[in-house]
Amino acid sequence: MKYLYILKTGNTFDNTKYNYGDFEDWIIRELKTPSKYIKTIDVKNNQTLPKLVSAKGFIITGSHSMVSEELNWSLKLEEYIRKIKQANIPLLGICYGHQLIAKALGGCSNYNKNGKEIGSVKIRQLSTAKKDLLFKDLPLKFYAHETHYQSAIKLPKGSIVLAKNSHEKHQAVRFSNCIWGVQFHPEFNITVMKEYIVKQKESLDNLGIDINNLLKNVKNCSVSSKVLNNFEKIVK
Repeated sequence: MKYLYILKTGNTFDNTKYNYGDFEDWIIRELKTPSKYIKTIDVKNNQTLPKLVSAKGFIITGSHSMVSEELNWSLKLEEYIRKIKQANIPLLGICYGHQLIAKALGGCSNYNKNGKEIGSVKIRQLSTAKKDLLFKDLPLKFYAHETHYQSAIKLPKGSIVLAKNSHEKHQAVRFSNCIWGVQFHPEFNITVMKEYIVKQKESLDNLGIDINNLLKNVKNCSVSSKVLNNFEKIVK
């Protein structure tokens, strides 16, 4: 039996996890694949990475860590990403996962010169996404949930940018024929997005960002979750 593996690179806030689940739970909630065909590997806690022959596909989660920290578990995952590419197995990176793929394949991820991006933001597809399977049936412009300081600031050679906005020029990227990354969080819902705003109140206050305004403008971004469904179809 082959599995869709979720490579878990961190945990959400403790209270959020208690009330609403963790990163892998939110991803699985959006998928239609039966749970018996999905396995979560806790990479940050050094759970053994699976043999590639057992994989139908991979999703790398977000994280509260920073790619630029170059933590040991993250460096090991970079090496594994390169093996996934060589094996031509479908891979999708979300936020941290997106940035890590960029770094692993020869690009660079670090702090975004535009600062932190958080909340429900508008994203625009580029013409390059028109025939891309990850963006099948998504509108030209859509809203998605975001929370990130760092970005894939330099892309590996051969990468194709699929979507952007005024803050982040690499909102979605195809890194190879079967590897993608999205800076936004297609697994977040309204409740989770609000949790991330409230939990970061102190740091947002220090940045002069009004959390009440952010909370007021949180939107239903369920259309962005279609990238998870589309990736699932690619895996199948």
